[in-house]
Amino acid sequence: MTPATAVGSASGLAVDLDPDTVPADVLDAAVDCLLDTVAVGVAGSAEEVVRLVRGVADEPGACLTFDGRLLGPRAAALVNGTAAHALDFDDWLPAAGVHPSAPLLPALLAAADLKAAAGREIDGGQLLGAFVAGFEAQARIGAAFAPGHYEAGFHPTATVGVFGAAVAAARVLGLALPRVGTALAVAATSAAGLRAMFGTMAKPLHAGRAAEAGLLAVRLAEQGFTAGADAVAGPRGFAEAHGIDVDREVLALPFEERWFLREVQFKQHASCFGTHAAVEAILGLREASGGADVEEIELTISDLLASVCAIPMPETPLEGKFSLAFTVALALIRGGCGMRDFTAEAVADPRLRAIATRVRLRYDPDVPPQRTAARVRLTDGRLLTAEVDSAVLPAAAARRDAVRRKFDDLVEPLCGPDRTAALREAILGLPSGRSDHRALRRALAIH
Repeated sequence: MTPATAVGSASGLAVDLDPDTVPADVLDAAVDCLLDTVAVGVAGSAEEVVRLVRGVADEPGACLTFDGRLLGPRAAALVNGTAAHALDFDDWLPAAGVHPSAPLLPALLAAADLKAAAGREIDGGQLLGAFVAGFEAQARIGAAFAPGHYEAGFHPTATVGVFGAAVAAARVLGLALPRVGTALAVAATSAAGLRAMFGTMAKPLHAGRAAEAGLLAVRLAEQGFTAGADAVAGPRGFAEAHGIDVDREVLALPFEERWFLREVQFKQHASCFGTHAAVEAILGLREASGGADVEEIELTISDLLASVCAIPMPETPLEGKFSLAFTVALALIRGGCGMRDFTAEAVADPRLRAIATRVRLRYDPDVPPQRTAARVRLTDGRLLTAEVDSAVLPAAAARRDAVRRKFDDLVEPLCGPDRTAALREAILGLPSGRSDHRALRRALAIH
C-alpha cells in the first residue's frame, strides 16, 4: 500500500463514517470525551494563559468560547483549544501519544457554529459522528507515527491534533473526500509543537494552535485551495521531513477493527499523565504511613520520563505539573493533585518542597512509561512499597461515574448547580437526539 493510499483510506473512512454504525460503547466514550473536555475547558478558561491568548485573539464573530464569549471561528478555536489544555487535565490516548480532544472539539464546535450561522443546524448524531471521525483519524496518524515522533521531541497533541481538528471540522462542514485530503495536507504543513515547551504556557497554546490550524485548513480547502497530494506520509511530507518511521497499516486500519476511543483515558489528577502512577502509588501508601515522617521516597520509572516530568523543584505551578517530586509531595501531604493544588502558594510551600527534596528517581529502560514502583522509607524504620500501572482502564461504568464527578467538580464552582446540570444534560442528550448543537450552544453560554 502506498503512503497516499494509506492516508487516503484513513480520510475516506472518516468521511464515510455513518454514526449509526458506531458501537454503543464507542459513542459512550465519545460522550465522556465531550463531558471531560468541556469541563476542563470551562475551568481552564480562568487560567492566565487563556486570558493572554484571548487578549490577542480579538477577531469578532459569533462562535462561542468556553467562558461564554463570542469570537470569530479561528479565534474561538484558538482560545478554546488553549483552555482545554491549560490545566493539563484533559483526556489522553497512550497509543498515539496525544491529548486527542483538546484540539479536536474546539475546531468541531467552531465549525458547527459557522454552519449554524449559515442556517444549517446539525443534530446530536451528526455532532458525535464528526467527533468520532476526527478522533479515530487522528488516532491512526498518531499511532502510525508513535513512538518515534514523541521521542524526537515533538508534542503530538499539537502536531497530530491538527489532523483530528481538520477531519472533525471537515465532517461538520460537509467537505467531499478530495477536499478533505487537501485539508489534511494544509494541516500537515501547519503542524508544529515541541516538548521543550512542557511546563510553560506554550504547551496549552499548542492545542489552541492545532485547533485553529485544523479549522483554517478546512476553510481553505472548502474554497478550492490547493496543496500537495500527500503531505502527511508521502515524499518530502510531514513524516519523511521529521525522520519518522510510519506504520502504514495503522494509517489504513478500518475503524471497526480497532476503535481507539475504547482506549482513551481520563485524568483524575491535574498533572502530566506520566506522574499519575506515582501519585496513585503514594495515595495508596498514605494511609498506611499512619502520619509518620517520610525519610525518602524512591520511584522506579521509565527512562522516557526523564525528559517529560522530572523537574526536580518547580518554580511555577505549570512546572509543578511536570514534576514527579512535587506531585508526589502533593499526594502525600494533601491527598491529591487537583486543579486547585497547583498554585504559586503551593509551589512555595516549605513542607511540600521539603518532601520533594526527598524523592529519588530511579530510571529503568524496561519499565513502561505508565508504570511506577514506589518505595517509601519512614523515619520509624518501616518500608512501604506499591506498584501502579496507570495504563489499566477502568470499567465503563466506573469511568462514566468518574467523568461526571469531575465535570461537576470543575464546572459548578464557576457556573452554579443549575447551569452545570443544564450543560451536562445537553452533552448527555446528544446520542439519543434529546439534544443537538443548538441546545449545546445555549448551555455553553454560561456567563
